[in-house]
Amino acid sequence: MLHGPGTLEIGVSPWKGLGLVALGILMTTLSVAIALRLLPNVAPGSFHEFAGYVGSIFFGLATGIALWQMIGQRGAVITISPEGIRDRRVAAEIVPWLAVRGISTWQYRGQKVMVLAIDPVVESGLTLTPIARWSRSANRALGADGLCITAQGLKISYASLLQTSIAYAEAARGAG
Repeated sequence: MLHGPGTLEIGVSPWKGLGLVALGILMTTLSVAIALRLLPNVAPGSFHEFAGYVGSIFFGLATGIALWQMIGQRGAVITISPEGIRDRRVAAEIVPWLAVRGISTWQYRGQKVMVLAIDPVVESGLTLTPIARWSRSANRALGADGLCITAQGLKISYASLLQTSIAYAEAARGAG
């Protein structure tokens, strides 16, 4: 949805959010059933029982976070403008296009993520969200060295997000 001259605001898709929450509930329920040995062939003290407990915690937390984000996020999550890009899930400030050294795609288990390689001086001045700070090193170790932006749960496809971001970045470089 356009907001002002040349500014694109992208919000949360309620249907995608509901799908994630439903999947999270299913996985949490399955994990609890394994942990409590409600399924056949799960022996007490087995690896499967342990995995059920770990899955219960992991999927329960992930479902809670997805639900919290779905309910708590109002308005634009990503704003793309001629000045730069802002993802509220990553940083509080707009990342200027002139500070973006590269835009690439990183894929992990079918999930595509747009990776912005940012000038280190500019990146050090950004107020990253706790999740962005905590995941930065892990993402780098997995090959995603930059600020990671995903279209997951938003009203935009990954391909559109990537194409739009590249177009805005190229326009800013051409104007600058």
